Amino acid sequence: MQTLAIVIPCHNEALRLDSTAFIRAAETWPWISFCFVDDGSTDATAELLAHLSQLSPAMHAIYLSRNMGKAEAVRAGVRHILANTHADLVGFWDADLAAPLEEIPSFMAAFERPVNPPAAVFGSRWPHLGTDIRRSGSRGFASILAKAAIRRVLGVQVWDTQCGAKIFSRALAAEVFRDKFRTKWLFDVEILARIGKRRLKKETMELPLTAWYDVPGSKVGISALFELVWLIFARAMRRENWYNSVDACIDNRR
Repeated sequence: MQTLAIVIPCHNEALRLDSTAFIRAAETWPWISFCFVDDGSTDATAELLAHLSQLSPAMHAIYLSRNMGKAEAVRAGVRHILANTHADLVGFWDADLAAPLEEIPSFMAAFERPVNPPAAVFGSRWPHLGTDIRRSGSRGFASILAKAAIRRVLGVQVWDTQCGAKIFSRALAAEVFRDKFRTKWLFDVEILARIGKRRLKKETMELPLTAWYDVPGSKVGISALFELVWLIFARAMRRENWYNSVDACIDNRR
């Protein structure tokens, strides 16, 4: 079994973080470790993470001096893992555990395939038979529109770009998270753009989750919509590759 280090970005999660779930996972799976990133929280998140770090050597926390946004919080955690551990696989998982940690072994099994193992596995909230995917009606409708727009911007068929459960090989993580992200909320899409169309088709896979729950309190809102609108506009106006469209998006917002 390969070893896995998971980044958990946290901003004001003191009342929502399920400490018990992380402790149980660390005790159950000796191949896993967690790197919690306090993204400049103003509540008791830092104290909670410090306490968790004392409970198990499989749990560690780093603290950002100010709120940098999810993209840079995840990137800081990944770079910390790459510099300080020998984990074979590196990923990130949403702190609210909308995707339960019990999904992780299925990701690991994908990486252990004897033939053509992927370089990255992305969770997908595809509501197929036998799954328990729960999301609000309004969020579900917004997600459908966003997916269609993102596929157009990205130029590749990915069912679910925004699921907060993604795991990468160590080498690919080092490549994808080397540079700062241009987008704050839609960095999942930027990750796919950095991998590129050809490698997305050949080296990555989407793994349908068996369970996902719409947890109240999501911090993604109008800012993400604003970024998406600019990305679509930039792609339509410049007719260049997606990554240049990101540049156009940022330049126009300035």
